[in-house]
Amino acid sequence: MRLSATFSLLFLLLRQAVAKSDGTGAPQLLSYAKGDPVAVECLDRAIDTGEHVLDKTGKLKYVPFAQCNETKSSLQLRFLEGEDDNGYHGLNCTIPIVSDEMYHLLEFYIHHDSPLSCRVPARPRGGERALVNGEGDTGSGGVEWVPLIFAIAGKLESSHLHISTNLNLLIHLSPESLGVIDSAAAYSTSAATTSTRIIIGDPLPLHFRLRWYESTVLPPRGLKSKVGYGAGHTLLYCVLSAVVGAVGCYAWVVGVDIPRRLRRVTVGMKVRDNGANGGIIAASSDKIRGGYGGYGFPGNGNGNGAGGGGGYGYVPGAKRKD
Repeated sequence: MRLSATFSLLFLLLRQAVAKSDGTGAPQLLSYAKGDPVAVECLDRAIDTGEHVLDKTGKLKYVPFAQCNETKSSLQLRFLEGEDDNGYHGLNCTIPIVSDEMYHLLEFYIHHDSPLSCRVPARPRGGERALVNGEGDTGSGGVEWVPLIFAIAGKLESSHLHISTNLNLLIHLSPESLGVIDSAAAYSTSAATTSTRIIIGDPLPLHFRLRWYESTVLPPRGLKSKVGYGAGHTLLYCVLSAVVGAVGCYAWVVGVDIPRRLRRVTVGMKVRDNGANGGIIAASSDKIRGGYGGYGFPGNGNGNGAGGGGGYGYVPGAKRKD
């Protein structure tokens, strides 16, 4: 029985060793799968100076990110999840109460005297690692860490703080293995329009818009599509403006300017004809020139028009004769 148990134990150990090997004898490194938790740890700082805190061995001390009211635990990311697409509105983390210590640390973070320096594990914890267990800063545990700096924007006031609580969180994966985190960064957006007023004792609502990139290079399609979108709309607006301007000019010329000019020409011709026939209303016909006058304004008061015919005479200042 003892011999059988010994062989069984050896078999299990050999199978585990084979499972951890990639066939070349080297231990197989773990990688994230979708939905795996990614813990966030931040550098502990002193509230009076903002300097980083060291442990008893002289190494940097990291502590978990503040507790979120939504999950009742410290901030954690879900691998390849949390993007605000398809109706999902990113990741929310509301810190229930801003303590006096946190308030003073936020003053350092906003004034950029001391950055909010955090880190995330490049690979899941557990299993074989390239680093030796215990190497690095306090809490490293032989884990490969990726620095994550939160650039928080805001404004310092004598009695309160204004903090931009909307942050973009970008995470790049390793080109060699999409299950490994290569780099990360976070920064506030729209600090001038969406800042939140904070005093000691208030909750601090943080909203993260996550983006997971499958390489270390930012994809150019977003910028190009926006630039093309803007250029296409600008060109369309120019064309439409030109068409509307041309139609307006054509309508004004045909409907206003040309008829007005034609009326002026017609009135001018009538005035010239009236000058030849002596009447206000006259026609340039041979009959009228032969003796049919219009309403004339002869100077002798006898009704003789300039066209040679008789008309109703009018002399200014003359009285009626019965």
